[in-house]
Amino acid sequence: MIFALNRITVPGFYLQNLITKVGLSLCLTIACAVVSAAEWNTITHSDMDSNTTTSVAIIENDDGYTLEVYKDSVNAVRARFTLAKELISFPKNFCPTFQIDNGQPKNRSINDAPCLADKTWAEFILGYIESGQVTSSAIAGIMNGVSLKLRFMLENGDYRETLFSLRGSKRAMSAALGAGISVSPIN
Repeated sequence: MIFALNRITVPGFYLQNLITKVGLSLCLTIACAVVSAAEWNTITHSDMDSNTTTSVAIIENDDGYTLEVYKDSVNAVRARFTLAKELISFPKNFCPTFQIDNGQPKNRSINDAPCLADKTWAEFILGYIESGQVTSSAIAGIMNGVSLKLRFMLENGDYRETLFSLRGSKRAMSAALGAGISVSPIN
């Protein structure tokens, strides 16, 4: 295809240079889209009403689901799972089950509290930061594990599961939770 385009009566060097730049730009755009869809990042949410900002570690998997981990205003570390846009919603008072690597599946927050849920998201409290430390097997697992699987039911009765890579989660979560926070699992 490139050879055929070079035969146009436009100066060959200009056309070849243009094709190379467009091709390189297209390749970089595709590569960036693939990497960003499967990689943990840190973003900032701003609340204009309260004039506060929150750092959030976030990943969107290939199925369009998102997982966010952040520290709230009372130093609780929360994980929020959000459904892909095309799905309907969770049943009322429903908590999905999450499993880190081959660990025990869980569908409760710390201290055996239920998750908080709305139609399209569910949120778990994973631990509390006290004096620069948080003791939580879930946080340590997400930061040091390989994958996190979520299993859930939709309002229409369909059963689903999805998988998130935990590659890069430690870097993103460390940035979101703040410098100097130490995490240790519950023994």
